[in-house]
Amino acid sequence: MGLISRYFLVLFFRKVLAYVYIPVIQKELDVFRVSVWNVHRICKQKEKELPVDVPEHIFTCPESHGGEKCGFAGTEEQLREVAELANILDGIDDFLPEDFRQESQRHLPNTEDIEPDQAPNAFSYLKSRFSM
Repeated sequence: MGLISRYFLVLFFRKVLAYVYIPVIQKELDVFRVSVWNVHRICKQKEKELPVDVPEHIFTCPESHGGEKCGFAGTEEQLREVAELANILDGIDDFLPEDFRQESQRHLPNTEDIEPDQAPNAFSYLKSRFSM
């Protein structure tokens, strides 16, 4: 196999890896954030004036930690309006080419349902569905 062929093979494998693993990794990070990171206790730091408690509690009850609520609740309509004004809805910044994503979705449509221990098999399955 020539150098150029190997280069395109590596690019192909990277796309398959991204298609399968990015949703799996994101789901695991979301679980970690909610179940571990936002509920761990922050200890007092020497010579720092920072709140000491659980991040989730500090965020929801800042007045209990010497802070104040500065945010406001926005509606879906307000968020949509701001997004339109900021011009961020026009293009979806996808990390995969559209044709590759469509073909991958044809063979493996529900990547959000892939569990971490199933990802290697999903990768192999998807890789085998493309003709090279």
